[in-house]
Amino acid sequence: MVIKRPARTVMLLVFLLVVVTGLSVTVIWSHAAQSSEDPVVFTINDEPVTAEEFRFFLQQNKALTVSDFKRKYRADYHADFWTSSYQGQNPLDYAKQKTIEDLKKIKIEQMLMKRYGIIEDSSFVSFLKQLEAENKDRQQNIRNKQPIYGLQKYGAEPFYSYLHSMNYQALIDDLVKKNKAALTDAELKPLYDEIKSDDFHLGYSFDYEIISAESPRPLEQLRDQLLSRPGSVQESIVPLGFSKDIAVRRDTLDMDTKSKDDDGAQELQEIFMTMQPGEFTGILRDHNGPMMLRLLETEDKGYVPYEQARTSLVQLYMERQLEQLVEDQLRQATMEIDEEVLKRISFSN
Repeated sequence: MVIKRPARTVMLLVFLLVVVTGLSVTVIWSHAAQSSEDPVVFTINDEPVTAEEFRFFLQQNKALTVSDFKRKYRADYHADFWTSSYQGQNPLDYAKQKTIEDLKKIKIEQMLMKRYGIIEDSSFVSFLKQLEAENKDRQQNIRNKQPIYGLQKYGAEPFYSYLHSMNYQALIDDLVKKNKAALTDAELKPLYDEIKSDDFHLGYSFDYEIISAESPRPLEQLRDQLLSRPGSVQESIVPLGFSKDIAVRRDTLDMDTKSKDDDGAQELQEIFMTMQPGEFTGILRDHNGPMMLRLLETEDKGYVPYEQARTSLVQLYMERQLEQLVEDQLRQATMEIDEEVLKRISFSN
């Protein structure tokens, strides 16, 4: 049985078809127009990097490129700098290649952030929306006389750096949380032994003498006497006839008891680190007059015990694991570059 539709119904269907078709064409054209305005420069593992994002990172490599060409080729910046060639190397191509390398790493890191649920969207459009929202919130807080931390208004470059760093740290924290219970001493102790000298050393304490006099001459004679015949200062003062001219007191320098802002203590530690017990500094001066210091003993305070360092080791271990994972992903990544789009990009567009 053939069902005949009334003429009015047929006409309505035709009208709807035209409307829907027109809508489809409009949507497709609009998407194409948007793509042409911000075309994809390259993809890495199918993750796109658009021209707008590429230019953003290219701009950050501008000063670095000028500096590198000045250092390598003694090339001064001028109006035709970006189109010139120096020993076969073009500055713009150099900056673009550096930008590609920077973005490859960032995109791999962002893919891992998405995989572990740290972020949902790694597009540059999403970043710009976050930047706008952040600055709106800050301006609102300023108007409401509420405290804000950091800048009153973020520029794009510092906010991108801040946001990426925060997300990267969140990724590390997530990996630590998920893996810390499974990490064994067999994995962590080798790391402890490798880095303990730099990361877990407790420092040194120094016993020393402060020897002062009214003029440098007695100090110089005393120093020469003690260097030729080691002994105590008190024993050496008497034969030289300086019992009334030289004062001696003993002190200890331990940076754990000093403020981090104590520049004098920091400078003194640096001096003692270059000395052996029994050695003297040169003639110094303070508000009381000339003096010199003699290092008596250096005590190595050892290392933070492994058990106390374990929490920090887990963090460092996972940081290294993440770095290795990023390197592995970079080696295995597939890239497609649109050379025509890349060619059209410069610092002037």
